[in-house]
Amino acid sequence: MSTSTNFALFYIDDSGSEAHGVTTFSWIRIDPARWGAATQRWLKFRAGIYRRHGIAADTRLHATDLAGGRGDWARAPLGCSPQLGLGVIEDGLKVIAGLPGITLGSVYRRTGARGRGFERDKQDLYQSMIGRLDTELQHAAAYGAVVMDGDGTNTGYRRGHRTLENGSRALIEDPFFRHASTSQWVQIADLAAWTAYRALRPGGRRDKTTTWYNRILRAVDANGEPTEL
Repeated sequence: MSTSTNFALFYIDDSGSEAHGVTTFSWIRIDPARWGAATQRWLKFRAGIYRRHGIAADTRLHATDLAGGRGDWARAPLGCSPQLGLGVIEDGLKVIAGLPGITLGSVYRRTGARGRGFERDKQDLYQSMIGRLDTELQHAAAYGAVVMDGDGTNTGYRRGHRTLENGSRALIEDPFFRHASTSQWVQIADLAAWTAYRALRPGGRRDKTTTWYNRILRAVDANGEPTEL
């Protein structure tokens, strides 16, 4: 019996920087039939970093905080540092690339806008991404739903879904929101989104983090690399 379904869950998070003129979104697509096995493998990773570093499984992994050696995880009993945080991110990315039943993708837009203009460009990128995912699902005769970090107060994401043609749309409902602090999968999406941004960020010092997307995540990127929309 096949374990594949015609329904997909998309866990989505954003990254980017107004100062550097780039906004990004990354998604993790998981077949619900493989969700349990993939979650079990991720929790095995979380158990491992608890043993090695004292970072409890219910502590949010947030890439920006990990890279800076700060945040909730910094209160782990074994201490913290940016070097340690970057090691956790890299190890996590390797686990993500091996999760059963997943693919991922990233989209980006370069913009010189500031303030509200930057936010409009970000929301327009989200809408373009949702339209693309919906079209891909329709072509595959499949359906899906989106889960995002947050509490739903940013109404721009709902508007992005409501521009889809209701009679034929494959992405059902508005996005569902989960705080990253309570969702391992939203945290996974955060690590992917931060890594995509690091690969795309113009200027500045180039370091090993800028190679991680291509070296680790490219193998499971449905498009082979971040896509400009």
